[in-house]
Amino acid sequence: MKSRSRVRPAAARRVPFWDAAVRLLHWALALLVLFAFLRDDGDWWHRAGGYAAVVLVAARLLWGAAARGNARLAAMQPSPRATRRYLQLLRRGRAPRQAGHDPLALWMVWLLWTLVLLLGLTGWMSRLDMFWGDERIQVLHAWIANGLLAAVALHLTGVAAMSWLWRENLPAAMVTGRKRELEGNALDPTDSTATRASINPAGAPPPTARQAAPALPACGQRAAVRRRQPAAAALRTPPAAR
Repeated sequence: MKSRSRVRPAAARRVPFWDAAVRLLHWALALLVLFAFLRDDGDWWHRAGGYAAVVLVAARLLWGAAARGNARLAAMQPSPRATRRYLQLLRRGRAPRQAGHDPLALWMVWLLWTLVLLLGLTGWMSRLDMFWGDERIQVLHAWIANGLLAAVALHLTGVAAMSWLWRENLPAAMVTGRKRELEGNALDPTDSTATRASINPAGAPPPTARQAAPALPACGQRAAVRRRQPAAAALRTPPAAR
């Protein structure tokens, strides 16, 4: 019996998804994190790479607050409920393909950003006079660095797994900015935003009062006609007859 764990994509066109700012910040941050780990001796270059990584994370957050479309932070809010639902589908081998980040990837994005910010903070604290020679700050910095290494490894594993499952090169999409269009405009069962958009599409004008009002039943229409008939007959009666 054939397994249905892998999604077989139909012939679909590739549409723009990730903008240039998102791609540039993504790969620049990846290179800086790699550089900081390779030059792990605490010298000026290591510190400069760490501070630059913090600046890139801050720039991505600012861009997400100001940008529109898929780069906005409003589209990257993790949801425990959506995550539980997605995990259930993933265990059954029926995880739906996402246009952007899946619910698990959203948690990973925020985890990576948080760890980079914490590394920059503890690295800066270790240079202050009040913490000079304090091994607790150095140990904490090392633990956070190891946590970032583990998170990066898990991130790369997830990217490889979902690329295989969805049969789409996700790293290439972060280079070109284009992703395969969702087939059949299918709704993501874990995305409440998509469900709301399908009920009331963005940009659709609200219904007018006449459109929103329900039609009268047939008996109600006949009763209304009968009520109007005596009034109309009275208007047609000549003055002498009154």
